[in-house]
Order: sequence, then structure tokens, then C-alpha cells
Amino acid sequence: MEELIKLDAYPIRGLVRRLLQDKTTRKNIMFASDSYTDYGAGYRDNSQMTEGVLLGFDSCDIQPRVYKAAAEQTERTRKRAEVFTPAWIVNQMNNHCDAEWFGHLDVFNKQDEQSWEINTEPILFPEGKDWKQYVDSRRLEITCGEAPYIASRYDAATGEIIPLERRIGILDRKLRIVNENATDEDEWFKWAFRAFQSVYGYEYQGDNLLIARMNLLYTLADYIEAKWHRQATQKELEKFLNVICWNLWQMDGLNDTPPYGIPSDEVVQMSLFDDEEETADDEIVYCKIYDWRKDISKLFKSLKKRGKGMKFDYVIGNPPYQEDNDNNNRQKPVYNLFMEEAFKVSDVVELITPARFLFDAGQTPKAWNKKMLNDKNFTVLLYEQNGASIFPNTEIKGGVAITLRNKNREYGEIGVFTAIPILNYIIKKVSIQMNNTLSECAFPKSQYGFSEEIYIENPELKQRLTKGNEYIIDANIFGKMPEIFSDKPSNEGSYILIFGRQNNQRIGKYIKSKYIKNSKGVDKYKVFVTGANGSGKFGETLSSPFIGKPQEVGTQTYMSFGFFDTAFEANSCLNYIKTKFARCMLGVLKVTQNNPRDVWRYIPLQDFTSDSDIDWSKSIAEIDQQLYKKYGLTPDEINFIENHVKEMN
Repeated sequence: MEELIKLDAYPIRGLVRRLLQDKTTRKNIMFASDSYTDYGAGYRDNSQMTEGVLLGFDSCDIQPRVYKAAAEQTERTRKRAEVFTPAWIVNQMNNHCDAEWFGHLDVFNKQDEQSWEINTEPILFPEGKDWKQYVDSRRLEITCGEAPYIASRYDAATGEIIPLERRIGILDRKLRIVNENATDEDEWFKWAFRAFQSVYGYEYQGDNLLIARMNLLYTLADYIEAKWHRQATQKELEKFLNVICWNLWQMDGLNDTPPYGIPSDEVVQMSLFDDEEETADDEIVYCKIYDWRKDISKLFKSLKKRGKGMKFDYVIGNPPYQEDNDNNNRQKPVYNLFMEEAFKVSDVVELITPARFLFDAGQTPKAWNKKMLNDKNFTVLLYEQNGASIFPNTEIKGGVAITLRNKNREYGEIGVFTAIPILNYIIKKVSIQMNNTLSECAFPKSQYGFSEEIYIENPELKQRLTKGNEYIIDANIFGKMPEIFSDKPSNEGSYILIFGRQNNQRIGKYIKSKYIKNSKGVDKYKVFVTGANGSGKFGETLSSPFIGKPQEVGTQTYMSFGFFDTAFEANSCLNYIKTKFARCMLGVLKVTQNNPRDVWRYIPLQDFTSDSDIDWSKSIAEIDQQLYKKYGLTPDEINFIENHVKEMN
């Protein structure tokens, strides 16, 4: 693989110190990553990056992520879901960006699956706009990494060099326009300079930011050589580099500060490599950017105030998906926070993120999910359920989506999102007749629990469960408290049968009735369904739902439906859950393996008694036909369900 950056060669040689400038702090950018701590004390995450640590005898090796060891790539992906965007997705998103500006698609190239065909004809401009306005259009790549959306020297996912004529970055497109319209070298340099002034990006990690800045400097050198058949002069490089270091800056995108810009109460041990001036500062340091048209610097956070001058014409990018932590707990999503911050600095925002929020699923706040789904200015440009098809070797449950929010354009509320158009029509038809939903008779995995009696008689058992979970019948309870369970009930006293899973098989064990709290449903018929099932693929089967009789409950492996008085009702409910119709409606919201109560809310509740308008004594296939008729589905809609939902017996 061709080496992508060289610190000791043209055009970088002699400019490393300038490349490390932080215009806000007037110091150097920080590592802001623990990837280099093995090199020594001067390479901590809060250490400044210096020319010495990059070029000295024991220098660290700064390289694009594609070159990094597989273990480090995996670790950075695991901690923050730091996924690097492949060039074909970058191109597709930049094409959407330009479609918003030009009013039509395929301006610079035409997307062809995971490649693109370049438009070799000169670019034409819509009425009322000209090439200079396009060059001046201010665009921001958030959490830019190595800045693939701005400068596409290589595919960030593979490291493959992209020939100059095929480049698809925002800056590349602007420079192409300058190439096509500037009449001489002076005009070319004037507008190339303005092109650099109009592209911005922020990044938290120092190595990524340094590479991004170098990529822009390489881009300048490449275009000068291609257009004017010479190398850039040192003076030209330094002039452009000043803009690059202002416009690509180091920032925590949720706080608008450099790393460690918010004072910490923690005492940090200084090393010989630390500058004493770095340590004591009681004030929050906010990042500055430069408004080149007004020739003034300003706080980035000031852009978020209404009516405050400079805004970005377009924001684009691939934000971090989850918070950075080192433990094995579930990491909270943060992409929704980056989306909200982006909306504050531009009227037009295009981002690629996890898609679970579109199904009102995952850990993003429910109120925020609903806000986005009801936002008339928000639309989905692309949904891909299999996230690995875009980000190989990365599992993103629920898939990924490219979304666009344009404050000046109404697309209509999404309401209920589905990537399948015909399913939208089915949802609308069913919803009209739906007074109640199956989720209303669904009960959570925590429905059943232990009573206080179990610990009165067996106090030593309490310490086997974590604090706060002593009364939960968790999925592993058979192994944690084997002595209170038996394969057969004793002749003494009354017993309850508890269903759970062991060695990937469903088993039932008996426990004294007095050890189970008198929860609703213990003495009723019910239907058990595993709380996690499959992968979330539309139309997949459910893992062996079954009927629970009175005095039968489940561990947290299972959720349950209905508390029925008769076995007939429970069997009717079981057959309904197995129908293709019900599982089609389940697929509206179930996009991961999890089966929480809420994902069942688009399945209409039925009368499961013998007085129902559905004859539950029929086969499941015949019950489906009755349901299709009840909800007025067309032959095309019926064929869609029959062909895309797997059969269950």
C-alpha cells in the first residue's frame, strides 16, 4: 500500500510545527487519545503534540487509521463506535449536499452502487447562482477524523489512493470549479484560497486532526502541480496553512471546548514533558474559529445564537455513535447530541448515524425520537439495515441511516418509519381500525419476582444476587440458587413451575409458591415469548412461543402476553402471534434482537374468545386470510406479506 503521509517530505517538510498550532489556546493541539501512551509520559492523552515527539529519535508513528494495527482499530471502534466512512458513502452524501445547492442530483458525478461515474462536462450553474457563490459556500464536517468529506485523497476505509480527476470531497469539488472558471494563475490562487477559507471541520483526537490538516495541504500541492505543473512555494504553503489551522480545529463537539477546556477537580500529576503554563486555569476555554469574510475570529459557540451572523450553509459528517468509556457497561448513545448541536449552526444538516431512533428504539430519549419523527423538515435519504455493508466488521444494531434536515424545506412528518413503501400503506390501513394494540396486554420480563419469604427462610441466598436485584427472577437464577428449585414438586405445600433456559434449551423447575410474590397473572393462562429473538430482520420467525398455565411463570428470559381465563383464549393469542400478519406488523419497530413491549404496538389487539370475528380454530394460514380481509389489504399487500414473512406452524 502506498504511503499516504510523509512528515519529512514535500509538502509537509518544515511545516510540522505550524501544522500543530491550536489557534484557540495558542499552544499545540493535544493527543486527546491514549493510543500513544506506550511511547512514554510525553504521549499521554493530555500531552501536547510537538515537533519533537513526531520527528525525534523516539518519535511515535502518526499514520492514517487504515494503517493502524487491527487491535487498535478495533479498540477505537469499540470505545466510541469510531467508524471511518468509505469513499462511496462520502460521495453519495456530498452529492446530496450539492443537490440541495444546485437543485438537482448528479452534478459532479453519478453514483453507481459503490462507485461513481465522473461528469466530464463543465459544471453548469442554476439561474441566479454562479461559480463564485459555490466556492464561497461555507461547509462544515463535524467530528471530521481525517476529513474524508472535505478532501478525498484516499478512501479512509481502505487507504486506496483516489486519482485527482475522480476525487469527490467538498474541497475537491470547489477546486474543480476554480479550475474550470479561473482565467489565469492569479485568479486561480485567489479563488483557491477562498475555497480553503470556506471549508471547516473539527475533530477531538489529535492524530486524526493532524492527518486531516496534512490531507488539505497535500490537496493544495496536488492541484497546483496538476494545474500549473510546478510545486507550491514555501510562501504559498504557509499562507494556505494558516487558513487550514484555523478552519480545522481541535474541539469537543458537545462542549465547544478544546480537550480539557473545562476545568477538572482532579489533580493531574505533572511530568517533565508538561509545560507549567498548561496547568492552572479556572475559566472554561471555548474554541475560536475565523470568519474570513469579516476578517475576525469569534467563538464557535456564538454561532448557535439566533441571528448572529456567520452560519454554515451546510453541515455534513459521521458523528461518534456512543460515549467513550473503558468499562463493559452499555455505552450511552451520543450521536443524537451531535445532531442537535449541528442543527444549531446550520439550516441544512446531513449525517450518517445509527438508525434505531427511527423505530423509536434503542437508548436515545423517547421524547427526542418522537420529535425527530414528527419534524416536517427532517427526512431519511438512505436506510441500510445491515450496517456491516457500509462499515465492515462493525455491528450496528438496527442499521444505519443517512438523514437530512433542511429548515427551509418541508418533507412531511415521518410518523412511523419503514424502509419499505408498501408497508407504509399497510400500517395506515391497519391503524385506522386499531383501537387497542397487542402491547397493551404484553407484560415485561420483570412481571414476576421473589417474595420476602424466600429470604426469611434462606437468608444466605440474598448475597448471591447483586444489590437491588434480590427480588428479580433473572435468566441465570437456576444456577445461582439451585437448592430452592426441583425437577418435581414435593408432596408438601404448593408449588409454582418456573420456565427458563439452560444450555440453550427451555426447561421448567418447581419452586415453593410462597417464594413468588402474588403478581397479576400467576393464576391465569398466558403466552410466553423470549425477550430477545433473532436479529431484527423483517419477517423472521419467533423462537417457540408457548402457553403458560395457571401457577406457571417465567424467568426474565421471557415476556408474557395476556392473563386469560381459558386455555382457548391463550391458544388463540398464540396462533395470532404466529401469523404472518402479526409478525409483519411486529417488523415495523422490531429492528434488533430485542422484543420489548413497545415494539408490539402496531399489532392490533384481537378478541381471542370464541365470540371473536376471527375463527381461531382454523389453521394459522387460514387465520391470516381472515386478517387480510378484516383490514382490507390489497392483493399486492397480501403478496408482500406472504413473500417476505416466514411461516410459523
